[in-house]
Amino acid sequence: MKTLAVKIEDSLHKTLKHYAVSQDTTVTDIVVRLVKKELETKKEQTR
Repeated sequence: MKTLAVKIEDSLHKTLKHYAVSQDTTVTDIVVRLVKKELETKKEQTR
């Protein structure tokens, strides 16, 4: 497993963190899920 550091605006981080708490998940889980979704979408578009 690798660690990825991403720089985002403070306000976006705050919003994302609040959203994660409200969904009973973590920021990491949200980011990983979104990256997987994006990659799968791109994969389907190239078929």
